[in-house]
Amino acid sequence: MRVQSQPAFLLHARPFRETSLIIEVFSRQYGRVGLLARGVRNPKSRKRALVMPFQSLLLGWSGKGELPLLTSIEATGSARELAAEQRYAAFYLNELLLKLLHRYDAHESLFDFYSKILDEIYQGVPIQHILRRFEKELLSQSGYGLILHHEAGSSRPVVAEGLYQYIPEQGPRPVSQTAQENHPEEQGIYIKGKSLLDYYHDVFYDKESLKECRRLVRHLLDRQLGGKPLHSRRVFHQVLSGLQS
Repeated sequence: MRVQSQPAFLLHARPFRETSLIIEVFSRQYGRVGLLARGVRNPKSRKRALVMPFQSLLLGWSGKGELPLLTSIEATGSARELAAEQRYAAFYLNELLLKLLHRYDAHESLFDFYSKILDEIYQGVPIQHILRRFEKELLSQSGYGLILHHEAGSSRPVVAEGLYQYIPEQGPRPVSQTAQENHPEEQGIYIKGKSLLDYYHDVFYDKESLKECRRLVRHLLDRQLGGKPLHSRRVFHQVLSGLQS
């Protein structure tokens, strides 16, 4: 197979032998792809400066098997600097894509959304707002979309004043305060109706609502990750704590 001028972003790179890299990229038409970038670590390689995350690229590759050979790389637009919080948030997005997407499973709309989200990070949109939107979109594109505006198994709308238990792969079920006290979160996360509706409409200006949305989506992501830790999440929290101290 030979591919040319494919829009892509670098997700991860690791050294291979003395001068090469094995890279994982997120491409628009082919999804997540592993490539052998031969010789790019050589100081004289013109490709070296282009193999960087968060930079919009046009890639070419050829070959069969698990690791085709990178044949061309071109940056589209200039590289932009990210502050510490922004950079680690972007690494978190990359790690989610790496661990939740299968190779050669194309997600063109998710690729476009990721590109848009990176632009918003550069523009200074609040990081927590960006992460919640991307997590929701990624779950949806992976086949695990959130049900946020109606009750599980029915068309009854979620009401802002209600209390719900969000059951993974089912949705929110209404509960009473007594039921919550007698049955702690054995099956799913307890969350207010207002928080569900705020998440449905991507409204994140209520701190308590944002906190609940974050707790819900992390619970659902952790189930999909099957216990695999996210290293970027730990580092991101450390950086965020340092900025707030």
